[in-house]
Amino acid sequence: MPAPLEGQIFPPAPTFHDVTIRTTRKLAQARVMGVPPEEFGIERGARTIKEANYCFHEVVTKTEAQLIAEGFDKEQVKGLMPYSGNTNTETQQRDTVNEHAFQSSGTNASARYVRVTEHYVRMDYEGNGRPILYQVITGGERGEILRKDGKPCIEPFDAIPFAAGTPIPMTHRFIGRSIADIVMPLQREKTAMKRGALDNLYLSNNPRAEVSEDTAGPNTLDDLLVSRPGGVVRVKKSGTVNWQEVPNNIQAIMPAMQYLESELETRTGLTKQSQGIDANALQNQSATATAQVFSASQARVKLLARILAEGVRDMVSLLHGTIRKHGQQQQTVRLRRQWVDVDPRGWKTRDDMTINVGLGTGGKAQQFAQTMAIGNVQKEMVQAGMTNLVGPTELYNTACELTKIMGHKNPNRFFKDPDAKDPQTGQLLNPPPAPKPDPKTQAIQAQSQATMMEQQQRSQLSQQETQLEAQLSQLKAELDGKLKILSAAIEARTADREHAHAHQRHHLDVAGDVLGIVAHAHAHDTAMAHKHADHQARQQERAEAAADGG
Repeated sequence: MPAPLEGQIFPPAPTFHDVTIRTTRKLAQARVMGVPPEEFGIERGARTIKEANYCFHEVVTKTEAQLIAEGFDKEQVKGLMPYSGNTNTETQQRDTVNEHAFQSSGTNASARYVRVTEHYVRMDYEGNGRPILYQVITGGERGEILRKDGKPCIEPFDAIPFAAGTPIPMTHRFIGRSIADIVMPLQREKTAMKRGALDNLYLSNNPRAEVSEDTAGPNTLDDLLVSRPGGVVRVKKSGTVNWQEVPNNIQAIMPAMQYLESELETRTGLTKQSQGIDANALQNQSATATAQVFSASQARVKLLARILAEGVRDMVSLLHGTIRKHGQQQQTVRLRRQWVDVDPRGWKTRDDMTINVGLGTGGKAQQFAQTMAIGNVQKEMVQAGMTNLVGPTELYNTACELTKIMGHKNPNRFFKDPDAKDPQTGQLLNPPPAPKPDPKTQAIQAQSQATMMEQQQRSQLSQQETQLEAQLSQLKAELDGKLKILSAAIEARTADREHAHAHQRHHLDVAGDVLGIVAHAHAHDTAMAHKHADHQARQQERAEAAADGG
């Protein structure tokens, strides 16, 4: 490694860190909680909770640690007196295991219970002459206003967050009557009569003895005080013990108890026929009379449910308002068997909610018969072709009602919803099948189709004949043209051949002439060569002769 140069500056080394990223997502939910009647109070002249000027709720299950965790002032909470328990008469009557008394632990002060009361009062707190609803939270036995974040817990509120219901309302009263209120007097009377009947039976099983003082011995009273089956009574003279004859009062008590039982059934609507028909009832009543009693009892029970549903309506309205106010983001929920996006921030107020409970519709058998009658009417309408009155949706609704009457909660296990759509494409998941045509219409259509096919075949044959004729004419013209071209080509080729033959003959003649000339020239040259050779031979001979002569 080369040595660093003098004065050279190096960049600082990079610094690395271990980072942990944590994301927190808060999920809120609205819940409905039951409030015991001894923990809730309302002004004396109130008719409804919505119109009340004041009501309160004692939250008795809050510990010191829970209040501090909720943001209340720590020093103030620690200075509050512990909650010792509710001594309300109603609480003590309903408490069978001594749960109303709270024992505070001296060693664990954070677990001690503190009385916390939520007050909802309409008042002119700001002094502008317009009273509005406020929530005031107090704590301790003296009702001290609690503080949160350094401010007293006095805040404006939209609505009183309570909903109440009663099965038997009282006119112009907030607090109505319960089922126990109307049956408890009769139940006490039945208890007294049943106790008297049992006492009569006890006396019949163990009657009192009558013994004359003259015949009583020193052990007679001791033997009579010990009552046991087969016991011995010692007397001075036999036959002196007379047993008391107890009159049988049960025969007079049982009709009165049966009357009270029928009175209870009338007040509550719960009869033997509604719980399971008694065999004795079938002997003295017709099926129509039994059904009438059953329907009347069901109407009574449903009337109670209808009245209690008014409180459920207020509860649902409060839930709707709470979710609409505190909903902060869009959520995906399952609604009508489909996943849809719901944004509570876009909801409107719900002040038009109504309760619909059917009364006098009878039991399941009667409801099933009525729904089947509706289904038969729909069937006749469909067969008559009145599809403008009955469609797939109406038939599906009837099938769903029959399924629910039979006790199945999910009708989609048996039938498909014709209006169900794909949430992405918006197309129907179960499109209706093609309608079946009428047989007469089918015959007419078949005949018309056969006629049309015959006409089409005839037109096709005529078109084919025309096309064939045109093709034949075209082929004939093409063949004639080709023949003419062939004839011209043959004539041209014949002329070319004759011209070629004449040309070849001319060339042969010329070649013959040339050959003759060549042969003549060759013969001339040969003759000349022979002459030259003879001339040279004679000259040589002359030369040789001259030589010899010299």
